[in-house]
Amino acid sequence: MPAARQGLPYRALLVLLLLSGCTGPAHRPSEADATYRTEVTAGLEEIFVTRTTRTLYVRGGTLACAAAPFVAASEQHYDDWSLDIRGDDARVVRTHVARVGGFTACFGPVQTGGRFPLYARGRIGSLGYTAMGECRFMKSKSPAAGLLVLTCSADLSGLPEGYAGGYLTTSSLATAGGTKALPVRGYLSTSVITMRLWKAPH
Repeated sequence: MPAARQGLPYRALLVLLLLSGCTGPAHRPSEADATYRTEVTAGLEEIFVTRTTRTLYVRGGTLACAAAPFVAASEQHYDDWSLDIRGDDARVVRTHVARVGGFTACFGPVQTGGRFPLYARGRIGSLGYTAMGECRFMKSKSPAAGLLVLTCSADLSGLPEGYAGGYLTTSSLATAGGTKALPVRGYLSTSVITMRLWKAPH
């Protein structure tokens, strides 16, 4: 018994030491944190995340698509809407907060490999831009019948003075073969767009 009693404090101390290692500070401030705090507040980059709603679909080439460097298969108009993003886990909780911009997109015919060209002109807030790139259908399984999964990427030009360039990507769901962007209950149709604009260093 005396030996067992002598061993108890040692084991208790060992458990406390182990727990203190688990419950100590998981993250310590570092030089990198200071860099993160100034990444976008330094004014050299602007990042926009929006969702789109399609307002018009016109089949075939149109006057608005005459500037596209390809023969357009359709002209489509979209509104950009701001999102609410939950701070503790980055989950989107609202996708239709306020209209913040819009664009006219010209899409070329689908080519081998499920790719097709994209040309667009638009505005986010007071900032105008031209986008040139391509879209492609994804191998991801569609969440519902009648929907297609695709992504687009485009370089940005025509930006105001002081911008070095920009780039956008989309995560998109489209109605298969449709001139109408029909909503599918429970899913965000059309696109979520991430746009990054870079300014020249001072």
